[in-house]
Amino acid sequence: MTVTLKQLLGLQLVYGLIGIAFNIVSWAVVSQGGVALTTTQPFMGMATLSLFCLCLVAGYRHHMRAYRILMGISILVLGGGGIVVHLVNMLYRPEAYPSLIAWMLAVLINVFGLVLNLMAATGKFIDRD
Repeated sequence: MTVTLKQLLGLQLVYGLIGIAFNIVSWAVVSQGGVALTTTQPFMGMATLSLFCLCLVAGYRHHMRAYRILMGISILVLGGGGIVVHLVNMLYRPEAYPSLIAWMLAVLINVFGLVLNLMAATGKFIDRD
């Protein structure tokens, strides 16, 4: 399957917005006296993913070198914080998550983003605008 830059950027934006929405729900749960959905502080998650969405501007402006470098950085930040940390926490601190579903959603959202960011960083898209 071949993906265009426009499609990839759209999917990356969807990933960022889903991640922000997940953190908003987590914040809402905490503000009602509940436990956060993950070990990530909701505002930190929202800020990180908002910054990620801003990085997509480089792609929309066709600054390919900057875009691909920024996506490489996002792989390290979001892959480490969004996947590795959740996997390690589930092994050693499963009680940190209110449910297995919350943990699985957090990991799946970030795996989706990781795949897209790997495609972006490695240039696995067609830029035909």
